[in-house]
Amino acid sequence: MSSTRNGNPVASVDNVRRSLVLLGALLYPLSDERAALDAGDTDSYVAAVEARMRGVCAQSQAILENSLKALAGDAGETRSRRTRRKPRSPGGLPEDVREEVDRILVECDVPDALGWLGQGTSIGGDPRTPLEELVPLAARVAAAAVRLSATAAARIDPSTATANGGDADTERAAAVAGGTVRTAQRIARVLDEWNMLADSPTAIIGCPPPPGSAPAGSEPRPGGEQTGRRSLGVAAALAGGDSSAAEAGRSGALRRTRTGTVWSAGGAVQRD
Repeated sequence: MSSTRNGNPVASVDNVRRSLVLLGALLYPLSDERAALDAGDTDSYVAAVEARMRGVCAQSQAILENSLKALAGDAGETRSRRTRRKPRSPGGLPEDVREEVDRILVECDVPDALGWLGQGTSIGGDPRTPLEELVPLAARVAAAAVRLSATAAARIDPSTATANGGDADTERAAAVAGGTVRTAQRIARVLDEWNMLADSPTAIIGCPPPPGSAPAGSEPRPGGEQTGRRSLGVAAALAGGDSSAAEAGRSGALRRTRTGTVWSAGGAVQRD
């Protein structure tokens, strides 16, 4: 695709793909968390988890921003190829695209994300945010980012790549779009392992509790109020399925072993 005043959609989606890979790495415990846990250093362990969750927020924010750039850029190029113009929202997106974006953000429980981006707010960047709030926020923003990345990639039409490279540009556009969707799907499966109803922030993301803390289960507290969904349902949303049905099909054995699996795993989300 040739560049427009709205930017190059393929380049924006390629930036999305790069951030997705970095996001994927942050879904697993890093070496500083493991070292702090081995040393029994509670403060360092919590600080390391907090830093990783802020990294999740930062990469998710980059994905959201570049996905929106791609969608706006695609809209600009679509207008240049057509005489009829579609109504556009104040954010520079066609109304139908803006409606889809708003729907994704609402379903991921981050309806204010566009406002945060417009104001230049650093999502999850406030160091005063406690881990109990930071982990669920990081999970919701990551879910929205992954879903929006797939939306942006799906709108890339390789046949309209008309820059100087000709066939090479067409092939690159197809590779970027396909690679982004595949990476988003892999990350979605990891995010869906996070238990949003767990009774501690570390249990939500499948990691051990801070040293010296009472072991926290991945199940809600007995008699506690269970609100919301256990799974973020990202994979089902990408597949166009029913996230509640997908959640119901998850096995109890998988939930019981998820902490050990997440803690021992790492680097499972790779770039094409």
